[in-house]
Amino acid sequence: MKKIVFFIFLVQLLLIASACSDQNIIPKEKASEVVETYGIKAFTVKIETKEQKEALKASFIEKKDRSEAEYLNKKDDVTLHGKKALKKIMEAFEKLDPNPEADETELITKTAEAFGFKDYKMIRLEVTFKGHDSKEIMFSK
Repeated sequence: MKKIVFFIFLVQLLLIASACSDQNIIPKEKASEVVETYGIKAFTVKIETKEQKEALKASFIEKKDRSEAEYLNKKDDVTLHGKKALKKIMEAFEKLDPNPEADETELITKTAEAFGFKDYKMIRLEVTFKGHDSKEIMFSK
């Protein structure tokens, strides 16, 4: 009897885990649009303020088999996944005007402003531009 209960519990857990993992998936054509428009293949930003750790966490990754986007803004109490998250991230990219040749300080400042965080304690940015090596930048005030 214990084995049956354990097995049912395990199956339920696996179903829940698999359902949650698909919520960030975005259509291949949307991911390709980001790469073609902004030249970004992967992007992750985490911003911490004096009031909140991980006040913002946004990520986008374009892959051949599975592209994903996620957006979490604790300051505005917004959590988005998939296409909705990508839309929010693309709005920030419009303001950011990403450039692979930009220096790190400029990239950090523009990213914080594009996501609405002029006053931040720490920002961590990982970005991979099409045809370039990935950049990993961390800046603390």
